[in-house]
Amino acid sequence: MNQAAGAADSSVMKSGAKGQILKVSKTKNLVDGEKVAVSGHKYNMKIGIYATFCVIPAPGTRPEICGPYDVTGANNQSVWISSNPPIYAAFLVTPFSAGGSFRVTIPVHTKIGDYDCRVVKCAVLTRADHTNSDLRSADVIIPVKFKK
Repeated sequence: MNQAAGAADSSVMKSGAKGQILKVSKTKNLVDGEKVAVSGHKYNMKIGIYATFCVIPAPGTRPEICGPYDVTGANNQSVWISSNPPIYAAFLVTPFSAGGSFRVTIPVHTKIGDYDCRVVKCAVLTRADHTNSDLRSADVIIPVKFKK
């Protein structure tokens, strides 16, 4: 997997197991509540994903300790991206754009529940949505660090 930092904009890109590419606009010296742009392309449009902020899981395990998702969108640290959601969820998702692309903005906070991201490692990442939650090939993880 490749990881490259953008020279002028401090963005970081990383490729996943299936060639998908995730980009986060800022990953260092973050402040609590700061919003970062998250974009991707070459994602499999048949597999719904979450673009989210989580505690980094052990290798090969599902990211589960993540920021909140609510149907109002007011407190989201997770965005559900899917072009074929279950019928009940059509109004809850952001569909993929052409080529398996997406662009969303999520806030990152120093705490996820009781976990302090200044102490434990946290990341902006993608993972398969709850309809395929054990599918690890959708995982692309970009670690972040908060300002001390």
